[in-house]
Amino acid sequence: MKAGVITFHSAHNFGATLQAWALQKVLKNYNIEACVINYHPSIIDDLYDPLKEKYGMEKVLAGIKLRFQNPRSLKRYRNYTSFIKNNFDLLGDFTTYEELEAAGLDLDAYIAGSDQVWNSEHIGGFDPAYFLDFVKPGSLKISYAASIGRDYLLPVYHEQIRNSLKSFTSISVREKSARKPVKELAGKPVDVVLDPTLLLPREEYDEIKTTPDIKGQYIFVYMMEHNPDVVTFANRVSTATGLPIVQRRPNKIFKNEIATCYTSAPGDFLGLIENAEYVITNSFHGTVFSIIYETPFVSMLHSNTGSRTVDLLKALNMESHLLYNPADFTDFSMFRIENQEKLRKKIKELRQTSLLYLLDALRNNDRQKIVACPTKIRKYECYGCYACKEVCPTNAITMEEDKEGFRYPVVDEEKCIDCGACNKACIRKTSHKIEYEQEYPRVYSVMNKQEEVRMKSSSGAIFPELARYVIEEKKGYVVGVKYDKDMKVVSDIADNMEDVKAFYGSKYVKSDFDGIYPKIRQLLKDNQTVLYSGLPCECAALRSYLKKDYENLFICEILCHAAPSPKIFAQYLDYLNKKFNSRVVNLTFRNKSTGWLIHKCSMIIEFENGKNLSVNSRKNNYFRAFLNDYISRPSCSSCEYTYQNRVGDITLGDFWGIKDIDPSMFDDKGVSLITINDDKGSKMWDNIKDNFIYKESDMKTAFKKNHNKPSPFKLERLDIFDRLDKDPIDDLLQEYNDLRKK
Repeated sequence: MKAGVITFHSAHNFGATLQAWALQKVLKNYNIEACVINYHPSIIDDLYDPLKEKYGMEKVLAGIKLRFQNPRSLKRYRNYTSFIKNNFDLLGDFTTYEELEAAGLDLDAYIAGSDQVWNSEHIGGFDPAYFLDFVKPGSLKISYAASIGRDYLLPVYHEQIRNSLKSFTSISVREKSARKPVKELAGKPVDVVLDPTLLLPREEYDEIKTTPDIKGQYIFVYMMEHNPDVVTFANRVSTATGLPIVQRRPNKIFKNEIATCYTSAPGDFLGLIENAEYVITNSFHGTVFSIIYETPFVSMLHSNTGSRTVDLLKALNMESHLLYNPADFTDFSMFRIENQEKLRKKIKELRQTSLLYLLDALRNNDRQKIVACPTKIRKYECYGCYACKEVCPTNAITMEEDKEGFRYPVVDEEKCIDCGACNKACIRKTSHKIEYEQEYPRVYSVMNKQEEVRMKSSSGAIFPELARYVIEEKKGYVVGVKYDKDMKVVSDIADNMEDVKAFYGSKYVKSDFDGIYPKIRQLLKDNQTVLYSGLPCECAALRSYLKKDYENLFICEILCHAAPSPKIFAQYLDYLNKKFNSRVVNLTFRNKSTGWLIHKCSMIIEFENGKNLSVNSRKNNYFRAFLNDYISRPSCSSCEYTYQNRVGDITLGDFWGIKDIDPSMFDDKGVSLITINDDKGSKMWDNIKDNFIYKESDMKTAFKKNHNKPSPFKLERLDIFDRLDKDPIDDLLQEYNDLRKK
């Protein structure tokens, strides 16, 4: 893929140049042929060119004159132009929009941003170049971390901006304050992402970093706009520490000043930040690189652009580095970067989210699309819960499989009567989470007293007793998940314990439960007792579909790590069928004959020819991809049903960590976590609890090692699904198996 970036790359300040370099570098790191579109209008060039409007011999003479009268100005200009020439893959040479438009560039994707490319006041009005109006139809048009400088767009340009944004395939901004005004004009989702400089770890900057020749320790003062408070504070710190000052302006400002970086190229700026004892700055990028290099710093806000610094420091829990008034400074702990490991982890999380936006946008932004259903939610938000499909009175909605193997709602416009039923049923709109009464939730660690029963279950074997109670005592029905004759994972209804056995054990793949909700409703209307067992989103969808509570319905919610792709599972089974020359007829993901803990349990694969294959579950390519969140449904990364957000009358799962929490409840044969969420759940538990050894716990303890937040959306996931159908499935999954690589 060929992608071009249009931004303020030619502006001669460290931040503008480095953000452009960083974005180009990131794109190249992901094997994208990246270039910087060399658009440098006079409104930018004239700010920095000391020889502007000089031509021919006049320019030569003016240059000679500058060497004597203001050599630093000429040196600064040449250092920057040299850096730009040597470090950017420049495409073209355009000084006007007309030249750019006439060039007829032919790239696959165009990216506007970062920096204040959408600040009309900054660029002298509306410049269609930065809104990608020159791009041919059919190409990807993306904004990455575009900034408007303030929290509004000038009304005089609203219509032009609105028209330009219509054709953008993905839009993101750098500041939270910009999201609302941009979204109002775009009429489509707008993401907030990191400045490109934060997309790279410090090691990546070694490629361009240089070390200025400054002996000894120093304070680096990077002051973008002159601020007397910065001067006062820096002099105070210099006096208190005895350290001299290095600063960026051409004239001496500080009492104990030893050098200026006025003529320095961007690489010197990085070296100055890295080697400083302290940094004092009112610059956003001065703050950014102090964080990247973990150099003790204080930020004093710029009058016009301080909000972006505040947003960044809040996101990183570093507001303590903000100094609004020098009089508020008490001690040097304000400079110190606490808990560097925690900071690195937080930056990594934010970086991954932003990289996901960028790479997904370059892959035509499939996750960000709106589902083809009147619910109008984004595709990555859709649980695929079937509620909208099943509730539709005209059968206008079908669930269709996408290229990743997950099902999404598609509406037949001719059948749709715009009744709004699907919108009301959407569990993104109404989640149906339990509102706990005072005595709930009640939490227990649980083991079935019958070891034989427990060994056939994934954990402590609560579900078999729930099913037995409903079927044998209530003469009811149990809904669970099983393999069908083709080894597809489907929901089914059982009215006897022999059929219930097919529901035992975890099936780590998203199941197909098309048509199951109407069947459940009919049983309930016939006054039959029903035990429904499913993932949290499926339990919520059932509640949404039924629209009311039924006394004869008991909902058993299964704690969920994430829901893997049925397509990948099917391809993996096909790989096994061919490799072992026999069809797989059963697969147990976590057989406990070798132990219950993940690193001990076995995956047992049973073939039609009677042979069985036993492998370590944790090291298996498919299971490892599941554990690492590489093959899950996109909605799992924004799941609302985690920790205390429960929808079942009871919630079941493995009690991970019980070995350390309560060794008396651990024998490596399986322990369940159960939360009793309401009176119905309590009633169910009271009827079966005598079959168990159990101890009371609490939510905080139970979720120390359990899944307590949504699964992260991994970059590796994008590559796996990009290559699905192209590479052999086992080879592809093994490439991302971190344990098999060792």
